[in-house]
Amino acid sequence: MARFYEKYPERLLDNLTVDKDTAFHIAVYSGETELLQQLLGLLKRPPEILKALSSKNSHGNTAFHEVATTDKVEAAELLISKLREVHGNNLETQLGERLEDRNQLGETPLYRAAAHGQTKMLKFLAKRVGNDLSVHFNRNDAMSILHIAVLGQHFDTAIWLLRKDERLGTSKGVKNMTCLGLLAKMRSAFKKSSGIGEMNLKTLLYYCLPAHKYDDDHGGDEGDDGNDLESGQGTSSPRQFNKCSSAISRIYCGIWRGVTKVCPAIDKTWKMKRMHTVALQLTKSLAKLDTTWEESFIAEDRTISLEKEDTGRGGRDPTIIYTTPLLTGVSEGIVDIFEEILRVYPQAIEHVTQDEENILHVAIRYRQREIFSRVKKKTKIRECRLASRIDVRGYTILHHVANMEKYNGGNIAGPVFQLKDELRWFKRVQKLMPSHYVMHRNNDGKTADEYFKETHTEQLSKAQKWIQGTAQSCSTVAVLVATVVFAAAYTLPGGNNDKGYPNFLFNPIFLAFTIMDVASIASSLSSVVMFLSILTSPFEQENFLKSLPRKLMIGFFFLFISVITTMLSFMATVLLVIHLEKKAWTTTLTYTAALLPVSVFALVQFPLFSPLVINSLCSNSKKIIKKTPLLNLLPLLFKTSKKHKKQ
Repeated sequence: MARFYEKYPERLLDNLTVDKDTAFHIAVYSGETELLQQLLGLLKRPPEILKALSSKNSHGNTAFHEVATTDKVEAAELLISKLREVHGNNLETQLGERLEDRNQLGETPLYRAAAHGQTKMLKFLAKRVGNDLSVHFNRNDAMSILHIAVLGQHFDTAIWLLRKDERLGTSKGVKNMTCLGLLAKMRSAFKKSSGIGEMNLKTLLYYCLPAHKYDDDHGGDEGDDGNDLESGQGTSSPRQFNKCSSAISRIYCGIWRGVTKVCPAIDKTWKMKRMHTVALQLTKSLAKLDTTWEESFIAEDRTISLEKEDTGRGGRDPTIIYTTPLLTGVSEGIVDIFEEILRVYPQAIEHVTQDEENILHVAIRYRQREIFSRVKKKTKIRECRLASRIDVRGYTILHHVANMEKYNGGNIAGPVFQLKDELRWFKRVQKLMPSHYVMHRNNDGKTADEYFKETHTEQLSKAQKWIQGTAQSCSTVAVLVATVVFAAAYTLPGGNNDKGYPNFLFNPIFLAFTIMDVASIASSLSSVVMFLSILTSPFEQENFLKSLPRKLMIGFFFLFISVITTMLSFMATVLLVIHLEKKAWTTTLTYTAALLPVSVFALVQFPLFSPLVINSLCSNSKKIIKKTPLLNLLPLLFKTSKKHKKQ
């Protein structure tokens, strides 16, 4: 391309693409700095230089707009140097005009740099326009520069912009939403909402990775600032920065950078951790500035209604989203935003919407159990006030449990356990609500219990069909296992001697075979009994809270044990018959063949039912602790011992 324009310099400003890009546009956004330098060298006359630097494509972008979307600061420096040749001492004014040029969307080069997350380029251009960046803050649709940075999840860029001008933190964009409100809709930007915490290899790797990354191309003031942002630390904390920039930390980061080159998948987890760190830092900064929670609706006190009441007021359209960051964060289950807002403004917990819904209504309807628990722990004084609030539709917090508008099934497998989870959620919320509110009827004349049964009719029907089909299938499998092990008990490995005793009677492996066979037949028959008990039980809604799920779990447990013991007895039989102690490779092969079905069964079933078992054990252990007087005295004894030590 450079050779062509050396021959035909008069064609430098010709349009080359359907978007009317010139050679300078192409050289800039393709990142070819050397080509750009050669093309700029062909411009000799000032009018040509000005035309080349101010020429716009069909989108209204100049070369400065295009270079702003890259990290090629050298290319931007070349454009500025060429402009200096024309204007000399008047460069600052002319450069300011070039950087204030707007494309068809009303975006300046600085705005585009922020939109593409090019923090390094943004800092470079900002130094050339002075301290006042307000002219670059908005485009034609009123989307602020901070909004566009947050929308693109360029949180380090957003923090830098917020430090330059805190007014951006209170600005409202499309749908009257602040930047914190926009951030509150990004579940993946926060650790607790993105699945980190489950016991797996990814979580272990996540906690091993550093929260920051020392880039090789960072240097000087710009590089330091960038590291501050990524690590979630400000320049006002030199002690913390020195700690992070220590030699050990740099070596540790260097090791992980080397690992990511060998295994790129790790880099994805590292980027996610850095994003979580910076998003939390941005949340802390925005929470101090965002006061949208103050726009609380002064709701009238509503009394209990025992019959249908026509108020003449409709409820919220389910398609409407919350605009306050607090309630948006609660509905999305983002604990970090909830905690940070209440840390700065504790009184925000009593925020009420125009539909007279408070934070408990939203948390309960969206099944955000962790936030529900945290609201309960925040204050006992306000608990009664929050729990007794009735909204414009006549809904108590218990009516919102029955509301299925925002129910998505959660992460629980099987309709039976989903219904059980809903029933437990109903009972849990009922304990919080004042007892005399149970008989309250909403505007449609329904109590919470009646409304729950109505909205969960379809789920109940699915649960009934599912548990009946599962019980029938599993009982068939259990009977088959029982038949196999029963037959094995009468066809002993090695046969019997003349006196009728087994030939391997005193062999330890034969003892293991006998134990496994007896355990298998006992567990399989127990499983059959449990599944038959399910089939003969009533399938009413209340039975799905404890009785039916408990029987199903016990049946699965015994079936699982019967399969394991059957395979172990098979392995013992093979060991006895072909004398595996003489051939190591045969031993290995047999163990593998015997344990493979068990392993596959465990891998498939354990992830599905382990959360249910753990939840049941945790809830039961709490009940045991509460009912045991001695265990209840332990915290008091611990506090007393602490007081004695202080004295």
